[in-house]
Amino acid sequence: MKVSADILDALANADIDGDRLVLTGPRMEPKLYQRVNEVLEAVGGRWTKNAAAHLFPTDAAEAIAPVIASGQVVTLREKRTDAQYFPTPTAVVDRLLELTELQPGMEVLEPSAGSGAIVTAATAAGAVVDCFERDPGYAAVLEETGSARSVRVVDFLTVPADPRYDRVVMNPPFTRQADVTHVQHALQFLKPDGLLVAVMSHVVTYQKGAAAAFRSLVEQRGGQVEALPEGAFAESGTDVRTIIVSIPAARPNVVQPVVWPSTEPANAPKVVKYGDPAAIAKEIADNLREATAIMDELARDLARPVPRAAEASAAVVTDLPLPAEPSGQLTFEGLGEAS
Repeated sequence: MKVSADILDALANADIDGDRLVLTGPRMEPKLYQRVNEVLEAVGGRWTKNAAAHLFPTDAAEAIAPVIASGQVVTLREKRTDAQYFPTPTAVVDRLLELTELQPGMEVLEPSAGSGAIVTAATAAGAVVDCFERDPGYAAVLEETGSARSVRVVDFLTVPADPRYDRVVMNPPFTRQADVTHVQHALQFLKPDGLLVAVMSHVVTYQKGAAAAFRSLVEQRGGQVEALPEGAFAESGTDVRTIIVSIPAARPNVVQPVVWPSTEPANAPKVVKYGDPAAIAKEIADNLREATAIMDELARDLARPVPRAAEASAAVVTDLPLPAEPSGQLTFEGLGEAS
């Protein structure tokens, strides 16, 4: 959104010391403060009562410098709608952790942490979680929850590999097969006996290029794939189809064959399969001949002359017997006596 002049003035005159920012000057009107706070939250600032300041996961001056220079900022609300950020629903998080088989004390990496749905659940299960999140606003949310051991504001793909984690649990971005790139990089952070479990887009199951190479990698590692139910992310505002992929750091001695949920998207046009063209042509010709024969027979019936009424056979007349003449006398013969 475009940042108004009064908000820019408040930011420019703030008192900044490292990760600490204090708004100075006369007390702001509530509506103005809400707008200033929304901008500060967008770049990672969180009001902390104990510190009486907005605290940032990085240097506060560096966080607000792009806003002052450009007069623009992308708020957390806009990120959720425009940047295609979809928080991981509770049911999906639960299934991720079931497949991850977390044990208390395990070291876990969440390299696409967002606002912390996975991190919070993994910590509650007894894991020690480190996070990477490139957006300072979401990183500040993670800092505020206190669920993670560490939160680094950084683009995960720029972080050098460090194979120190028992588990990697993630819901990476999907755009342009970004999930494939993120998962492949994340595999380099696993210990030799580690396991990665990730939500991924369903298109990984059928697309070519990087997706096809990724499917081969999963099969070589002895990974497993399962489809999430339709509408798994509906509560987060999207109907995107998703899968969960589990990939071990090294191929186990005993593995099950990988069964990919589907080879085409659900909305793919139905392919009509036709028979042999010669057989179809013969069937059409046979039908035409049968229809022609029927029409010819009907034409012959219509051409036959219709007999005139005068030439029709004489009607057959049957004489009926005349009724008997009445005798004129009434008799009671055959009747019994009156009672």
